[in-house]
Amino acid sequence: MRLVDGLNHLRLKYSKNQLACLQTILHEHLKWNKVHNLSAHRDEKSVLIYQILDSLTPHDFIREGRLLDVGTGPGFPGLPLALFFPNTHVTVVDSNDKKLAFSRHIKALCDIGNLQIVHKRIEEFPTTQKFDQIISRGFKHLNGMIGCSLAVLKSDGEILAMKGAQAKSEIVDAQSTYGNCMIRLHKLPHIVDEQRMLVVVKQRSE
Repeated sequence: MRLVDGLNHLRLKYSKNQLACLQTILHEHLKWNKVHNLSAHRDEKSVLIYQILDSLTPHDFIREGRLLDVGTGPGFPGLPLALFFPNTHVTVVDSNDKKLAFSRHIKALCDIGNLQIVHKRIEEFPTTQKFDQIISRGFKHLNGMIGCSLAVLKSDGEILAMKGAQAKSEIVDAQSTYGNCMIRLHKLPHIVDEQRMLVVVKQRSE
């Protein structure tokens, strides 16, 4: 599996600089993981598929504005999304500062000007800061993500929860808990034969 093949499969257009930066993320992730335990993905194919390309699967849903990546770990999906959406201001947030060091490293290497890195828990974010979109791969349950996100989501904003096959059961729980939200399920493209789903949550207008 080559990076360009994966990007073409996702129908993503890319520049030479974007391709070079994704290669940098790939190689640096492999190098850092030997020392810093960034993630469970330790070989090139695994990092390429499950970190880089997986992060880009919701590209059709990303819009201009302010995007918050909650529980980003070392920077996924935020790093690849910031590279491909230069007109979107991407904030990556995590409580693990050692993992966030990787995002700072990549931001410097690739000169990603639209990326902000914040060492906080989402619950500690000031509610005066509002985001157009909030995305995450890190929340184990949809209810938890919605509960933590609504306070910093714009009234017309949306939550983008990246999920697997368990998404439908989580939606049932969330609909009973958050009746003030509209919840829709979308299937995401992927290069592996695994279910990749995106749950889009919007607040109902009064």
